[in-house]
Amino acid sequence: MKKLSLLAVSALAIAISAIMIQFQNGNPSVETITFFPLNDAVKFKSASTSLSLFQDKKNNQHQVDWRVHSSLDREAYLRQDMGLLFVNGVLQKKFAKWEQDTADLSQEERISYRESARYDAISFHYAELHGDGNRITSAQRMSDDMIYVIDSPFSPLQSFTIAKSNQEKEWKKVLDQSVRNRLELSLKHAENTFRFKVSDYLSIPLDTIRRYEDQPFTGFTKQETANILGKLWEGLYKYYYLGIKKSDGTTIDPIGSTMPLILIAKDKSHLLVVTQTSTRESIILKQRL
Repeated sequence: MKKLSLLAVSALAIAISAIMIQFQNGNPSVETITFFPLNDAVKFKSASTSLSLFQDKKNNQHQVDWRVHSSLDREAYLRQDMGLLFVNGVLQKKFAKWEQDTADLSQEERISYRESARYDAISFHYAELHGDGNRITSAQRMSDDMIYVIDSPFSPLQSFTIAKSNQEKEWKKVLDQSVRNRLELSLKHAENTFRFKVSDYLSIPLDTIRRYEDQPFTGFTKQETANILGKLWEGLYKYYYLGIKKSDGTTIDPIGSTMPLILIAKDKSHLLVVTQTSTRESIILKQRL
């Protein structure tokens, strides 16, 4: 199975070997997502991610309700849901849930924040199925949601998804530009650090990845794209959600890191996942295609 590996600025071979050993000999009690061949006969009946603003503040902070739900069309040996919530392009919250011998999963969190913000939430819904002859297959689906929250002393607390009024359009423009600037700086810093050319890749922010459930990546079939997505989320869980391994060998919580950018090589050989930690260190994960 192809894995994501960490590229360090120096001692590249040692860094790759170290991270592979880490996950081959890791603590087996830590639940993970493992990609198995997709089972086309198994479907998710529903999968949803939702964000909604509470109208009352608490401790001078607004609050957003974050809910994730998924339902498979049958019980699975293992059901897992993983959710990531970004505020203004930075990972603010994360959660994951897993249960055996069930079809349905639900999770809910409340997030507090003190200023106007763009919220982007994306979830990966996964099922591991055991069949006859020890055959293991999987099913997967993504869901997402986003809202803008206007939290200003000059206007009432409000939220929207689609900007309608002039005020909403102005706030959308400001908040979108803020996220764009943050991700562009993250990408530029990684390009300068690791000496690759962004022009050689198709760049996809993680908050837009769900569209590729319905359309394939350029140059790939729909089935190939589904397999790439499954392995991508396996790697994101192991090397991002559970902790980011830095170039010095230490592991840092991903909270405070920038939204991952998925870079797919135009020669179809590999993809990169680019992020910047809360301590402003550029990190690249690589997956062979």
